[in-house]
Amino acid sequence: MSKRFVYVLLLAALALLVGIQVSAQDGMTVLRFPITSDPASLEPGLVKELFAGQLALNLHAGLFTYDASNNVVPYIVKDYTVSDDGLVYTFNLRDDVLWQNGRPLVAADFKKGWERYLDPNVGAQTAGEPWADVVGGPELYAGEIDELTGVKALDDYTLEVTLVRPSLSFLQTLAVPVTWVVPEEAVVAGQPEWVGDPVGAGPFRFVEWIPNVKIVLEANSDFFLGKPAVDRIEFLVVPDASTALAQYEAGELDIVGVPASDLERITNDATLGAQLQYFTRAQLQYAGMNQSMFEPFKDVRVRQAFNYAIDKETIVSAILNNSWTVATGLVPPHIPEYNSDLQGYAYDPAKAQELMSEAGFPNGEGFPTLELATLNSTIGEAVAAMLNANLGITVEILQPERGDMIDGLWAHDRWQFFLFGWTADSPSAGVWTYELMYCGLDSNFSTYCNPDVDLLVDQARDATTFDESKQAWQDAEVLAVADAAMIPLGYSRFIYLVNPAVEGFQANLFGPMGFDTVSFNS
Repeated sequence: MSKRFVYVLLLAALALLVGIQVSAQDGMTVLRFPITSDPASLEPGLVKELFAGQLALNLHAGLFTYDASNNVVPYIVKDYTVSDDGLVYTFNLRDDVLWQNGRPLVAADFKKGWERYLDPNVGAQTAGEPWADVVGGPELYAGEIDELTGVKALDDYTLEVTLVRPSLSFLQTLAVPVTWVVPEEAVVAGQPEWVGDPVGAGPFRFVEWIPNVKIVLEANSDFFLGKPAVDRIEFLVVPDASTALAQYEAGELDIVGVPASDLERITNDATLGAQLQYFTRAQLQYAGMNQSMFEPFKDVRVRQAFNYAIDKETIVSAILNNSWTVATGLVPPHIPEYNSDLQGYAYDPAKAQELMSEAGFPNGEGFPTLELATLNSTIGEAVAAMLNANLGITVEILQPERGDMIDGLWAHDRWQFFLFGWTADSPSAGVWTYELMYCGLDSNFSTYCNPDVDLLVDQARDATTFDESKQAWQDAEVLAVADAAMIPLGYSRFIYLVNPAVEGFQANLFGPMGFDTVSFNS
């Protein structure tokens, strides 16, 4: 046995002990991070899943981004000005940004990229929403014009955007990956497809995608903020949270989310407990009642009864080990428009039974069997048992694959009743009160529609001062809660186990940040 071979074996053994995966060929450091399934796309404007946004943060870059304190900060933008009337934004871009195909990124790339996402044939889930206030945005999405007229590339590094009205949230929108773009030559015009491999301008570049196994990115040596310290990221497909946790404990993953069912055990473990990291999260966990699929949900008394019949305190404490806090409304804490005075529905089985009787279903008589779709059977079974015990109805549990669950939610025609979480990509009440409540939106999975709520949401979105906007958002939320538009269950937290060898891992309200801040200690 050669001395070189012995040396390589020692390096590999040391790497296993400290959680760093080292290639025996080139000594590359590899960060291993689990994702629950293959993403729908690796194009930033086409992401559908929460974890796909994490991929986008590493592969792509945009005009702005969010820092660890949830502030909007310039990214590709060097500096910018806003006209006195708040309608014209002039962005001066960095001149050292390269696409990963070697071409310089220029201002025209954003105009062309945004026009791509306003082509309905491409299938961006945003349905044109980020450009609703940009001159020409709605008209282009509707097919009435063929250019985003409110956006001009004044030169290679100057981008001008004109709005139809002042917007308090426009820069927030530009910090979300769905507005980040890719080079025109890397994608098929009018289709959600790459010409070859995915191309971005972010800290890591695409290497390979083995379906249902892993997606591999490597450090981009041409990244405009400098090459990341970690050489490679392996996003490993692990559909089951318990399996991912077991892989972490076996040294096969470097960061993993902690399932609520394991939190107590891990907290009390001397070794694992020291590796726990908690981060504030802007996520609502809720039960949705699809009114277009299940006729009884059109009756506000039934929806209110369901709210009264579910003991959220017990779910959070006894089942979830207090990994959530009980939700009282739609908008989580730490969002500027959060309403601390909103109390929501108390657990009141007697009131629930009274309302069901008024709706024509005394003791559940005549109420159709209800199907509940969930990715978490434990919570689903608890909800079903409470509804059966308190309302006398039968609830059947469906547990689809994650991809099927998400597809069914967007289709609006597959799940009568469902448990799901909705996480912010910007610090605004609109993430919940608009995206989940507004009539006709694709993200309104419950197909709830109340014109009075919409009117208040419109007022919030049109407001020119934060105080006016906040009041309208809160009024809309109060009305939606009174109307029992959904069943808010809890506000979750990010809870991760992080390999002690990993330094610089960060998460903000929206999730893990890009891994360009991560390194391995020696």
